[in-house]
Amino acid sequence: MSTFGLILLGIGLVLMAAAVLIIDRGMRQAASETALDRLDHAIRHKKKVVIEEDDPLKKKFLPRWFTDTLMSAGINPDERTLGIIAAALILPALLVAATQGFLGLLGTLMMEVMVATLLVLSRQRARKKKIIEQLPSFIDGVSRISGVGYSLNIAYNQGVEMAEQPLKETLAVTIDMQQAGLELDAAMARLAEVYKLTEFRLMSSIISLAMNYGGKSDILLGRLGQYLRDRDQHYKEMLAMSSEARMSAVILAGLTPFVVGLMLVVNPEYLLTMWRDTSGAGFLMAAGTLQLLGMYLMYRMVKNF
Repeated sequence: MSTFGLILLGIGLVLMAAAVLIIDRGMRQAASETALDRLDHAIRHKKKVVIEEDDPLKKKFLPRWFTDTLMSAGINPDERTLGIIAAALILPALLVAATQGFLGLLGTLMMEVMVATLLVLSRQRARKKKIIEQLPSFIDGVSRISGVGYSLNIAYNQGVEMAEQPLKETLAVTIDMQQAGLELDAAMARLAEVYKLTEFRLMSSIISLAMNYGGKSDILLGRLGQYLRDRDQHYKEMLAMSSEARMSAVILAGLTPFVVGLMLVVNPEYLLTMWRDTSGAGFLMAAGTLQLLGMYLMYRMVKNF
């Protein structure tokens, strides 16, 4: 077999291994989501779904995913904040466009969007980490207050007042949603959609069970708090073991687009010369396709970490 054939065989084996890994992770994720859906249907009398048009967290003229992303990173999507973000992205790009033209504008926007995305994701990850660490103590406080005879709503509101930041600020949003007309369990379910946290979904399910059927919700909350402590300990151990793989994936995924954006700003003719050539354009498109495929594969492989 020729050298070229051996290279193709190696690439094929690597792609097959990656496909098997992705399918396995997808099956496990699907099983986890199915279990959560069954939990919701099993203990909810009536599933409360926040309609997008009536969503108290939705901002006018902004997509829901955008406002949820900013809120989960601790950024208030008000007009002043959005104006600052737009100015920070547009003004430098216009200054570069004045000297480098459209390609300089495009390259600057590429780098700015990548840096802004990295900053938002970093804030989002750090905020979620603190929330998960503070949540068991909050649940224990609500459980104790509820156990002495107070209603779950009163116990929850008092627990929010005693919570630490950023958990206090995060859960205060559910109080605002209650004032806008949502029930507490529906508000917690909406908050779980914003932060993509299973912990909030479990709390929403327990609150829904207590509101619809009654019972000893303080016992369920106490067990949930202990479960979250145990899970957080195991999660930190897994995070420490997988940190090198996750950081490598981030660097490999972002390095090539960042270099391309930098080249478009500094010397756009360097890439245009290759783009004007027929074979060069083909190589660039193939490289872009492989880059997107590699980013997707790395994302799926490290998603559960």
